[in-house]
Amino acid sequence: MGKVCRLEINGNAISARRGDLLLDAALLNGIEIPYDCRSGLCGTCRVRVLDGRVFGGKADAETVYACQSRIVSDLRIDVEDVPETVTLPGVVADLTPLAADTCEVCIEVPEWPEYIPGQYYSVQFRGFPARYFSPTAPLDWPYDETLMRFHVTRLPNGRVSSALGKRIRAGHRVKLEGPFGSAYLRPFHGQRLVLVASGSGFAPIWSIAEAAIKMEPRREIVLIVSSRRVASLYMVPALCRLALFPNVTIIPVTSEAQDVTAAVRGGKPTDHLPALTPHDIIFAAGAPEMVRAVAQIAADAGAECYSDPFEVASHRTAADLWSRAADWIANKPLVSRPMSQRRQAAAQYAGT
Repeated sequence: MGKVCRLEINGNAISARRGDLLLDAALLNGIEIPYDCRSGLCGTCRVRVLDGRVFGGKADAETVYACQSRIVSDLRIDVEDVPETVTLPGVVADLTPLAADTCEVCIEVPEWPEYIPGQYYSVQFRGFPARYFSPTAPLDWPYDETLMRFHVTRLPNGRVSSALGKRIRAGHRVKLEGPFGSAYLRPFHGQRLVLVASGSGFAPIWSIAEAAIKMEPRREIVLIVSSRRVASLYMVPALCRLALFPNVTIIPVTSEAQDVTAAVRGGKPTDHLPALTPHDIIFAAGAPEMVRAVAQIAADAGAECYSDPFEVASHRTAADLWSRAADWIANKPLVSRPMSQRRQAAAQYAGT
């Protein structure tokens, strides 16, 4: 029999055997640690190790993913208080093209669920597989504050995004589940925020930026937004709103050369990062390669970084195949998948 270890999670003492997964040990003892994918990708189960050691699942110097960490010794763990995961119905209220490759999807829900800017939801349009999107703030005034807004990148062969405005129209029913994720806004009073977004990764970053500036109007923020071409920089109204604040620096970037405006720089977002210090807080969302590069630069500088890579969903994941088979056997239309199949590792954000 393995050695019994003592765990203290947010002041609650439990026992577990050495080698057990931290997440399983907590849940089996009635202690809730939020989780979703169980593969170490989503970051929802990220916890802070105050004392003791675990094997595997390291997120940074102080935090680990509970779903990937095995207990090695007695532990003292801190779990952040986050909103409870809920499932609620919704209906598509509006679809607004923001750019040739981006659409804003507005969803009407019975009531706004509690969430922290930067978190995301599983969004399943009836008859389609679930995808993962972050609620975001309106880009401009006026707006309907009762609607949940999501930015969706249109992919030519996307099973969901290619149906927007066609099979998915206003009135289409939706199921939402969440919130999930650990790349959300904390208080960070007095610390500079460096926010980096590519494509529709702007959705969670804009949500964070708006909430942060409301908390501290004189907060120092550096916001870097990038796309392939100028026409895809759909967030100009939001950037103009944010530019009204005195300590905000905005850097739009495109990877393709352009002669439209000198205000837009060329290259990669990482080419325009300010010199980072351990006092900075970094958020990065969008293309996985960009997010990983920003996270590495932040780590080298000793800065705290919260990342949200938008992985493209595989069209033929195991969950998809099982879902199709189960629906065929039952001779019914595609509906929601079993909970155990949600948020597959290959489908973190989209296959949109």
